[in-house]
Amino acid sequence: MQATKFRSLAFGAAMTAALAAGTPLAAQSSGEPAVTAQRPAAQAHATTRPQSAGELISAKAVAALDPALASVAGRAARITYRSRSLNGDAIVVSGVLLKPKGKAPKGGWPVVSWGHGSSGTSDQCAPSTTANKDGKVDLYGYSGFIVELLKAGYAVAATDYEGLGTPGEHPYIVADSEGRGMIDAVRAAIQAEPTLSKSWFAVGHSQGGQAAIAAGELSKTWGRGLDFRGTVGLAPVTDVGQAYNYGSPGPVDRGFYLLALQGLKTLHPGLRYDDYLGDQAMRMLPVAEKECTAKIWEYFSTDLGDKLNDFQFTPQTPQAALKLQPLLDAQSVPRGKTPGPMLLLQGDQDPSIKIAVTKQAARDARAAGTAVKVRVYPGKDHYSVLTPHDEGGAATDVINWLNSHKNR
Repeated sequence: MQATKFRSLAFGAAMTAALAAGTPLAAQSSGEPAVTAQRPAAQAHATTRPQSAGELISAKAVAALDPALASVAGRAARITYRSRSLNGDAIVVSGVLLKPKGKAPKGGWPVVSWGHGSSGTSDQCAPSTTANKDGKVDLYGYSGFIVELLKAGYAVAATDYEGLGTPGEHPYIVADSEGRGMIDAVRAAIQAEPTLSKSWFAVGHSQGGQAAIAAGELSKTWGRGLDFRGTVGLAPVTDVGQAYNYGSPGPVDRGFYLLALQGLKTLHPGLRYDDYLGDQAMRMLPVAEKECTAKIWEYFSTDLGDKLNDFQFTPQTPQAALKLQPLLDAQSVPRGKTPGPMLLLQGDQDPSIKIAVTKQAARDARAAGTAVKVRVYPGKDHYSVLTPHDEGGAATDVINWLNSHKNR
């Protein structure tokens, strides 16, 4: 697998240079914080799936597919499908279906529902349509990892998530919205491509790791009728309150804080940005609303976003802080038992997702009755953990784990 451009999250101005060079970022590790308090017990969340959810609307060939994907994909189609928002509205979600070349195995190609990392909240940030510097669709820089899945004989249903590339706002970091998008993408992909199996895995990176865990938790309710086999989270966001901690210095953490506020506002319309941002930070909010992550970090780095005092990016009153923290914590995962095994993978040089937090998530999952394994990769950061075994990353181990569970 090529050292690909993992663009879904990035670190300051270095991201732009790394993308242009086509190499993964070598982010510096920061000190590991103490393990946060155990998250709240599993919450009641809507589980009744309307019959239309997952209904395929369209499937059209991806015209400008990344050459690495085109070399191993027997079919690549941008799909749109029906789903349901958390407030009950009928919505349309988009994504990409890819199947391997060759003849399908008996029973059909097993499906990986792929959850991408943070790309932004604007429609232009949808991985199914966003072009890289060469004008090709590479699923927002994840083509190298997806190639490995296709080569191993897995079809891929890669949702954009609700509100990215389709009408409506993107409920960024809202777990059940992401989970529904991943499950309904599997249903739509099966309708679009008759050679696919009903057996599926939820696999995701960073924000997509949170989405994959949420999808696994919903697999017996929202995913009823499909054959769920397990969850894989690569550098997953699990403790949302920790991952999107307000008051952190630097353009990346501050950009993520603004994105998190946007996501929470879709779920809590009464949220007022000026309760959680200072006047100078408020002037930077429009950039976070309309640009994708690479541009957000670039803008914050060059326009003094990293020079503003911490108070600009914090709740402006103690009362606001008391309101915000539970809203973030409510999106943390896992929240209960997943009806299938789970694999969490982590680089020990990841400055965004800490090993202690990932291990705490595994303990929470085990306490709920989920079978969990955790693997840590020396020297790997938030992106390079996605590389194959011969580069020291986790991609090969993911394939082996999928293979060991697809026929259980």
